[in-house]
Amino acid sequence: MTGAFAEADVALRGVTKSFGPVVAVDDLTLEIPRGIFLSLLGPSGCGKTTTLRLIAGFEQPSQGDIFIRGQRVNLVPAYRRDFSMVFQNFALFPHMTVANNVAFGLRMRRLPRDEREARVRETLALVHLAGFEDRYPRQLSGGQQQRVALARAIVVRPAVLLLDEPLGSLDRKLREEMQVELRQLQQEIGITTVFVTHDQEEALTLSDRVAIMNGGKIEQIATPRELYERPATDFVANFLGVSNIFDGRVAGRDGEDALITIGPIQVRVPWEAGLEMGGPIRVAVRPEKIRLGPHDEKEGLPARVRHVIYLGATTHFYLEGPEGQSLVVHVQNISPDTAPWTPGDEVSCHLEPKSVFVLRKG
Repeated sequence: MTGAFAEADVALRGVTKSFGPVVAVDDLTLEIPRGIFLSLLGPSGCGKTTTLRLIAGFEQPSQGDIFIRGQRVNLVPAYRRDFSMVFQNFALFPHMTVANNVAFGLRMRRLPRDEREARVRETLALVHLAGFEDRYPRQLSGGQQQRVALARAIVVRPAVLLLDEPLGSLDRKLREEMQVELRQLQQEIGITTVFVTHDQEEALTLSDRVAIMNGGKIEQIATPRELYERPATDFVANFLGVSNIFDGRVAGRDGEDALITIGPIQVRVPWEAGLEMGGPIRVAVRPEKIRLGPHDEKEGLPARVRHVIYLGATTHFYLEGPEGQSLVVHVQNISPDTAPWTPGDEVSCHLEPKSVFVLRKG
């Protein structure tokens, strides 16, 4: 393997996986550099879990090649691939102590007893479970069991850590705590990690890169900030958070900016290749990047308030635009009278500068 693929800890080149007439993964090419935490994010049936199982060797590709640290592993069985995996159900051995659960992979590799015990102690300290060696899984909380599962995975020092929604069975508060711990652990040991989740917030919290999957393909792969601030397609814009999408027209060009007409207002976006003067364009803006003002303010998009939902830190306004379009605006509740509007009120929507992004076709 040569070129950029040789630099990746995990690489998929033109990988397709079909189950009869169903194409679960469709001509997927992906590079995961060493030490990166990558999340595969998408709705059920998008191909993210199948992609993880292909890397692990639990499924074989119908076409294409899979590499781990430069080695083509298409024909290498799962037990000989250099990875560890953590599942949602933890899969701990109930009859074994914490120490024996963590040491299981080391025993399979026939490491000497002294080295096994030293590695187990070191790894349990890393996941904040020193002193829990002699307990059994039934004596642990859900979060502690999850840390044991992680310790068992990393104690063998694999090239790649694969995580299949490992926090899905935890309650919300514990899940949020474990997200922070998992991220800190991954950064401390520097292991290349591939994480499958359908939870957008979880992917944003944990990842260096997020790959949004849809229909067996990657719609967009980028940093969490890039994905949220500049989603490339309608699907990404609406799957990762909420977006207000507008059909506009390219009215002109001013330096590096395109001037876009949306109804009665004009906004600026960075000029991109493929834009045509007078041509149609599809743009979007996040709900928190629209400012509401009195209906008589000039240079705003007129709208009518339909519903108001108070959520403590923010108030969500559901509006009807000038052509019946549904809009959503999130207002930060800085003071008790920050957002005084009620259903039926006429308002003016102002799109914050540099907040509008262009959506590509498809």
